[in-house]
Amino acid sequence: MDGAECARQLQRSAHQHSPPTVLMVTDFCREEALQHLVTRGVAVSGVLTKPVTPSTLFDACAMALGIAPRTNTRGARHEETILDCEARLSGARILLVEDNAINQELAVELVRGADIEVTVAGDGRQALDLLERQHFDGVLMDCQMPVMDGYAATRALRQQPRLKDLPVIAMTANAMAGDREKVIAAGMNDHIAKPINVDELFAKLAQWLRPAGI
Repeated sequence: MDGAECARQLQRSAHQHSPPTVLMVTDFCREEALQHLVTRGVAVSGVLTKPVTPSTLFDACAMALGIAPRTNTRGARHEETILDCEARLSGARILLVEDNAINQELAVELVRGADIEVTVAGDGRQALDLLERQHFDGVLMDCQMPVMDGYAATRALRQQPRLKDLPVIAMTANAMAGDREKVIAAGMNDHIAKPINVDELFAKLAQWLRPAGI
């Protein structure tokens, strides 16, 4: 029985008593978990994302018990969401496939700051060679590269059974309406437009990656 079904059963059994206080603990991003609960018609007193810290546990318990929470401004909520996504990604191994040296440096600095291990490939062919030898939790794939572009590299890796479910997120300078459809058709999971928005980057990585051991 999953957590949402368990919460629903508790709600049904409490029709003659005060409903129990239920805190949901999840591996997903908080927003993703809340959307899942809404879709299934389940109400809980709070949602905690792993890894659970003493601070987040205290705040969740305080809110569930009706105790006034600490001041939570829009900026603080935004920062909490980013930290939540970064915590979920800690220890992940990502293959960055990018031919531009400046873009490589910027992307590496962004993700390494969140305790993510990054390996860089300069084109699609190098990426396929690295994927043959090493394990990665996901790929950030530039679309336009020499030797082999991101579309061809993704189609090639999807032909390998062990890589058919590997999360691949496209990075492209184009932001046209049809770009997402194009990358999905090539076998990629999602799309990030350049210049990279930091919030979007971590949200997409947290949505698709499941680091080994977490």
